[in-house]
Amino acid sequence: MLNLEDKYGGDGDGDGDEKMKSDFAMMLSSLRKDKGLSQRRVAEDLGVSQALLSHYENDAREPKLDFVLRACNYYGVTADHLLGRVDDQAPRSLPAPHDCENAPRLISEVCYVFDKLDELADPQLYADIVDYLLIPCESVAALLREPSSPYDPVRDAKLKMAEAAFVDSTRRVLLR
Repeated sequence: MLNLEDKYGGDGDGDGDEKMKSDFAMMLSSLRKDKGLSQRRVAEDLGVSQALLSHYENDAREPKLDFVLRACNYYGVTADHLLGRVDDQAPRSLPAPHDCENAPRLISEVCYVFDKLDELADPQLYADIVDYLLIPCESVAALLREPSSPYDPVRDAKLKMAEAAFVDSTRRVLLR
């Protein structure tokens, strides 16, 4: 695990010293500086104000997931690296369009969903949709990790319950 306290200071006791920036804040700032970029340039490229980027880099504000993903793509690093969890900067690559014609569409649709969720600014809707999207992803990951694992009908039931919750939340927000 990457120890940013060693790299950037801190007493290492893990007590969350107020002077100690979060791993994310330090890594975000470090990546920008390592590339010789100004806050103004990066903020413009990432679609946020310079003041907001400064807040993120100084640990005064916590970003939403969509910003973390944009920053990962911008710097070409994994979320684990940006969050200070691993040393490896290299992101896993998605299939090239010629290998899987639906991969770009999937990415585009997921980005649309999170952009729309940010626009709607409803925490319950956000949570319900994330819960719903997470279940099939967990199913695929579980099967890939352990192909001999038995079918889990409980997961299907959870998916249906999550679907009902997100449909109700979506209607509540969009039909008000």
